[in-house]
Amino acid sequence: MKNIFWVYFIVWISLVFKGFSQNEAIEIVNLKVNDENNHFAVSYLEGNKIVFTSNLLNKRGKQKLINGTPQLTLYQGEINEAHEIVNVSPLPYHVDSSVFNLSASTFYTTDKKYIVITTNVYNTERKANLSQKASKLKIEIGEYVEGIGWTNFKVPSFCDSRSSYGHPAISPDGKYMYFVSTMRGTLGGTDIFRVAIHENNTFGTPENLGLAVNTRKKELFPFISKDNVLYFSSNRPKGKGKMDIYKSQILEDGTFAQAELLEAPINSRFDDYSYLLNDDLESGYFSSARLNGKGGDDLYYFFVK
Repeated sequence: MKNIFWVYFIVWISLVFKGFSQNEAIEIVNLKVNDENNHFAVSYLEGNKIVFTSNLLNKRGKQKLINGTPQLTLYQGEINEAHEIVNVSPLPYHVDSSVFNLSASTFYTTDKKYIVITTNVYNTERKANLSQKASKLKIEIGEYVEGIGWTNFKVPSFCDSRSSYGHPAISPDGKYMYFVSTMRGTLGGTDIFRVAIHENNTFGTPENLGLAVNTRKKELFPFISKDNVLYFSSNRPKGKGKMDIYKSQILEDGTFAQAELLEAPINSRFDDYSYLLNDDLESGYFSSARLNGKGGDDLYYFFVK
């Protein structure tokens, strides 16, 4: 009997200290901001102010389409005491007329004067067909100008026109920009890379994060938490659904531990992505196309019970 007691005690202790990865320890809440449109890619501006991605709407409140595909844009809002997103309005910005999608933004520099966004642009090469003309994603960096909004967007020096770049994320120490790309050296559909951030908005040479993170499939939506863990989504085999959320510890030597699949309820049998962990390391936001949502891909708040 004593042996059985100690077996159960050890199992209980292991569950407690694995805590955050166990489904019993996490609760998720579908946010009230969700509706029939898609909502994803929350990022903090300052304080309780956030930016996220959703569908661009016309005057009748319907999704704007281009070549039959819904357009995306950026919205701003605030997080209230119930962790809901309120006071939502379009993010004020001025971009090139060839841009028809804006999504997956982040901010860098301590004064939050600069925004980094993903844009979808037309490929102007004459030989490109209709689908190829709209296929290139770009990273663009803009600055905030009082009275105008986010403007003066420029493509960073490490991007080239032959590849797609998107889903930027800045490390907590501000030393690296993480992003996804189809650039040369990619192992699969899209890989996660990082590039050193130097002074005056200049950058080093991008580096592929390697086999501990990337696979022959797609890796998307990187995010680096305060405790130096990389979170991202992938459609690799042996997941729980279509697109799943993984984590990889960034080691002291700058390399990455083998990626681990997050447990339910964060992951489901459907697309789960765009994970953000708050600085308390016990709560955050992610997006999911799981059942019992409100229509499109929904934003969820999660917290440790």
